[in-house]
Amino acid sequence: MGDAGFVEIGFIQRTHGINGELAVSLSSLVEFNPEELESVFLEIEGIPVPFFITRIRFQNPEKAIVKFDDVDSIEQAQELYGVRMLIPSHSVELDDEVYLSDLVGYKVLNTEKSEVGVIVDYTEHFMNATFELVTPDGKHVLIPAADELIVELDTSARRLEMELPEGLIDLNL
Repeated sequence: MGDAGFVEIGFIQRTHGINGELAVSLSSLVEFNPEELESVFLEIEGIPVPFFITRIRFQNPEKAIVKFDDVDSIEQAQELYGVRMLIPSHSVELDDEVYLSDLVGYKVLNTEKSEVGVIVDYTEHFMNATFELVTPDGKHVLIPAADELIVELDTSARRLEMELPEGLIDLNL
């Protein structure tokens, strides 16, 4: 799982104008600082390729118009239609200074303090972020990596307490 150290922050929705600008749909589930974005990676034929941002204009928190260096025509922009936009996973924040990648190896507990499993991987796709857990009996399950499910994060004990919907783990088995 995961994209070898990358997290999807959105995708190219369509071209915008005739000078190579692109309308981008951004994921609301991934926290990143857009002002710090100088470049992103576009997944072309399964390979993350760096693209430098000339300018970015936000229409709202989930939509932006982006102009990349060396994409100067509508024809060049059309080639990028539907392409996933990625950033390095170390740039993604879950809660203040904690990154999704930092949580690999954490024990996940339910609200009764019973161990649900250990986070072995995570993935971020356009509409959902998930943790992959290995349960105490060795089974692999996926759970949402949603802030609203996190009750407590104990970085010193490497534990994450989550309020998981009843039956969620059983659905994965």
